[in-house]
Amino acid sequence: MIDIGQILGNFGFDWRIALANLVNFLIIVWILNRFAFKSLAQKISEREEKIKKGIEDAKKAASELQMAEQTSEQIILNARNEANKIIALAQKESEKIISDAKLFQEEQSKQILAKTQKTLEQEKQKMIQDAKKEIIDMVLIVAQKFIKDNITKENQEELVKKIIKKDEL
Repeated sequence: MIDIGQILGNFGFDWRIALANLVNFLIIVWILNRFAFKSLAQKISEREEKIKKGIEDAKKAASELQMAEQTSEQIILNARNEANKIIALAQKESEKIISDAKLFQEEQSKQILAKTQKTLEQEKQKMIQDAKKEIIDMVLIVAQKFIKDNITKENQEELVKKIIKKDEL
């Protein structure tokens, strides 16, 4: 039968050294586990939590950014619509002001024209009246000279009355 201890001895294996190495290894593992691995595991866990929180915050920030972009686009759209409404209202107001100004100008022109026509008509009537008076006065003077000797005072007054009546018609 083959002895395993002898075969291992031929390779330079000593079980006492291996046992001592195993005990040393277990002591080192226990010390590392007690002092290093727990704090290292805690640090790794904390780091994982920070990474998870960072990822969640990044997702939340991306979501908020998208919402902010949508909100800003909506605000811009609303502002454009409001600006277009204001521009349309301003155009309507300017057209109304121009229309009102034209109507006012036309009304003023009509009033000035009517006033001028009225003044001209009054002047015309005054000139006609003045001309009639002058014509009557001239006719009377001519008639008086022409018929001074043939007409009596009564006939003369009657003739003047007839002329005045014709003038009034």
